[in-house]
This record gives sequence, structure tokens and C-alpha cells, in this order.
Amino acid sequence: MATETNVTVVVGRDAIFTCKVENLQNYKVAWLRVDTQTILTIGPLVITKNHRVAVVRGDPQTWSLALRDVRPTDAGQYMCQINTEPMITQTHYLQVFVPPDIVDTGSSGEVIVHEGDNVTLHCAASGTPQPTITWRREDSSPMRIRGQLVNKWSGEWFIVAAVNRDMNGAFLCIATNGVPPSVSKRILLHVLCKPTTMAAQKMIGGYLAESVVLECNIEANPAPVVIWTHVYGNRIYNGSKYQASIKSSGYKHSATLRINNVSRDDIGSYKCHVENSLGVARDDVTLYTLAATTVTTTTLMTHGLEETSTSYHSYSTEKYDDDDNFVVVLSRHQMQNTDIVTSS
Repeated sequence: MATETNVTVVVGRDAIFTCKVENLQNYKVAWLRVDTQTILTIGPLVITKNHRVAVVRGDPQTWSLALRDVRPTDAGQYMCQINTEPMITQTHYLQVFVPPDIVDTGSSGEVIVHEGDNVTLHCAASGTPQPTITWRREDSSPMRIRGQLVNKWSGEWFIVAAVNRDMNGAFLCIATNGVPPSVSKRILLHVLCKPTTMAAQKMIGGYLAESVVLECNIEANPAPVVIWTHVYGNRIYNGSKYQASIKSSGYKHSATLRINNVSRDDIGSYKCHVENSLGVARDDVTLYTLAATTVTTTTLMTHGLEETSTSYHSYSTEKYDDDDNFVVVLSRHQMQNTDIVTSS
């Protein structure tokens, strides 16, 4: 008989153990499970009540034991023996590979932590061989771990000291052990932080009778309440004149205020006031009205020579004063070459 063998099978598949016996004569070949001392087959007959066990004969010298739909509990030693004196035996070891599975009861769920605190995420997995765990962000963006930007992190425990708000978001713990398929668990990390805000443009110009949009970029978690005020603290409410809105993506938010039909009364400073349960922040935007001019060029022929004259026409009919700090008079050409931001 051949020497003992190792058989490796993925759970759910079939295992085959084979004994090659020469000159068997009148002796019997039996199969048994060593750890439980259970007799499985004698000759061509199946003794056990396990319907997954069968005897397979490929040729007169082959006595194979088939074990169908292998389960993790089937792992262990199986013996082929011949009832000679002394007994002849051969041992086969069955190893059952099991795809990875994440154990929810031992893994982190949704985690909430304050900015600056330490955070620990845990991912427990089962499987044979024992799975390895890899962490990455759901959007594949880099993570700052121990002062370094990395795309992934290995280990059952994922520990971040003094967590920053940019770690807010969804993480994936991925379990692999070489047996497909790999599995993953989505873990949400909420990093609570007090608001910060910055105006997209500190000064913005708008033409009279047209529309202008003011914008503040905000970082805050929980999501903030945003209040816009005009000069002297007058609060602005939504209506036909003003439309305030906010768009959010994680802890980042963009708050806008649209001012319709801009008039001289709308000029001045606007404050973007932001607050959540952790704090308050604010920034301001100054609105200018722009009175533009158009240019008309006329060409005349005088004594056979061309003469060009230029006239300027006011773009807006709204009156303005030269000493008004919030009115800028520019031509359309000048507007295309100035740093002042306009909005419509």
C-alpha cells in the first residue's frame, strides 16, 4: 500500500481517499474514521448511516472512499485497513478549507468619536486557514496612520491616535485566506468636530438688477445650522429675493446665498454664521455692485483720412456716487481683466 496522504478540500466539495491494494486474495478492505473509531465501509458495502459516504472502484486494485459535500466537521484522519495478521493500514488526513466570514458580533459597528480622541476599530473573521484582515477607505482615498499617508492597513485591530476630521467616513475591513470569495464589512466612522468656515470669495461683484451668489465652505460634524445676515445683523430669510441652500458630503458642506435683482440696498457685508452642538464659526463676504459701461467706436472720413471717436454709455440706469465705497465703475473690457469676482 502507498504511504499516508493529505487531502485538502474546500467546504461543500467532494473528497476522495484512495487505497491501492495488490494481491488482496480473500481479505477485506475497510475504511474507518480514526478520531471517532467509526467504521464507514467494509469491502463494497457502506456500513455507516452517513448518506454522503460511498465506495468507489476504478479498477480491481483500487478501493476509494468518497465523502461528498464536505463539511468543516469532516476534517480529521481516515484509515484504510486490511484484516490481515498483522493488520495493514494506511492513514489519510483530510483538511477542510473554509472561505472567510466576518463575525459581526466581534466586529465594530458604527463608531462615533470626537476629533482629537483615539479610536479603535476591530474586525473579527473566521475561516480555514485563518483569514488576514486589510483595512481601506471605501472611496480608496489615503488614510493618515501614525503620521503617514497609506492606502491600506493590515491587522485585526485598526487604531488611530488623535483622530482628525478627515478620517470621517466609511471604512472596509476585508478578510481573505486564499479561499474565494473574500468578504468585507463596512464600518462607518463619525468624527465629531466643531465648525470652521471660509468664504469662497471675500469680495464679490454683481451687476444691478441681476443675481449674485455668495458661498461659504464649511467643515462640521454634526451637520451645521447656517444663518446669513446682512449689515447690522439683519437676518436673511428665504423668499423671492433670497434663496439660501446647503449641500453636504460627509463633514464638508457648501452653503450658498442667492440674491436676486441686486439693488443698491444689497451692497455691503454679509455674514455666514455656522453652528452645531460643538461650537460656532463665521466668515463674511462683501458684495459690490458693478456699473459697467459700453464703448461705441465711430469712424469718420475727413479730407480722405480716417478719424475714430469713442463714446461711453452707462450699462446701468441706477445712480451712484463717486465716493460710494461699494460701487465700482468698469467697462466690460476691464471686467474681463480684473481680479474682482463677479457672479450672475
